[in-house]
Amino acid sequence: MTTPETPGDAYGLSRPTMADARDAMHRVHGHTGRSSWARLLAAAKLTGNETDEPSLLRLLETMTNLDPVSRLCAQALRIRLTSHTHLAAAQLATRSPA
Repeated sequence: MTTPETPGDAYGLSRPTMADARDAMHRVHGHTGRSSWARLLAAAKLTGNETDEPSLLRLLETMTNLDPVSRLCAQALRIRLTSHTHLAAAQLATRSPA
């Protein structure tokens, strides 16, 4: 079943958010997810409520240096962010003018 795209989606792929990063950290770290997320936020000097691109990029950079599992998590989120950026540009370029 298809669902309508939300604003900001590019071909059905949404841009990753802090909430996505938090959920990913909780998933990959299991029972230590909450403390791993808190440690990440402290290291990045963020609250986790930020919505701007520079904060997300700082979080991903810090996540890369946290531990091997977090590094893989950051890589996956970076792939999603890059994919969204390229798909959004392609979608904009291929849409017919109104």
